[in-house]
Amino acid sequence: MAGDYTIHTVQNALQILRLFTMDKREWTLSEIAREKNMSISTTKRLLHTLEKYGYITRYGESKKYKLSLSILSLSGIVTTTMELHSEAQPILTKLLHAYGEAIHIGILEGTKIVYLNKLESLYPVRLASFIGKNNPVYCSGCGKVLLAFKEQKEQEKIIQAIEREGYDPYGSKTVKNTKELKDKLNRIKKQGYDLCIDELSTGITSIAAPIYDYDESVIAAISITGPNNRTDIPKMTEGLVKAAKEVSNRLGYMY
Repeated sequence: MAGDYTIHTVQNALQILRLFTMDKREWTLSEIAREKNMSISTTKRLLHTLEKYGYITRYGESKKYKLSLSILSLSGIVTTTMELHSEAQPILTKLLHAYGEAIHIGILEGTKIVYLNKLESLYPVRLASFIGKNNPVYCSGCGKVLLAFKEQKEQEKIIQAIEREGYDPYGSKTVKNTKELKDKLNRIKKQGYDLCIDELSTGITSIAAPIYDYDESVIAAISITGPNNRTDIPKMTEGLVKAAKEVSNRLGYMY
């Protein structure tokens, strides 16, 4: 089947990348083919693809392959995520004990928000969210915050993708169209946070604010979420925005 072939091809490409180590940083075409027990033609095709997308490069008369700087960019993403988690954890814990409601950190993945971390509510009834869960950008607090602070070109690209997928009504106040979404995004950018009531789920309020990295880019969002009847909007908004600024400061952002 085509799907099985694609998976096998990806596995082979990843196995090639794993050949490059501190002990052996350079490989020839024939060395790679022999080491992975693949034909020269298959190996050459995989290397061409990896080179095309910038993960490996050739240099010198020997035409040996080595890892390119694109790998470093992936490493930087992992490092930033790990740093975000470690720097945010004590601040999130403090926020949780101040208000008792669930705390999330999320990042954008296409038209979805993906939760990197969650601290469970201190109350018996808890939200059906978990680390790794994704929700639509247009009706989640973290999602709208991250979309609001995207560069205009990237924001438009994501909104177009949302339009193709459609605005499904998750809650009684889920945005219904692009105009409504853009109005919310403009308001979020002006006030610096999002207040999301009955949008992802009826009866639930989420307040979200951006987390900045040292280079002034918004890399994640933090939210506090709970039932409408337990949400003290003024106090929780103040506490959440303060927490987001503290995390940003720890990551090197200067207000």
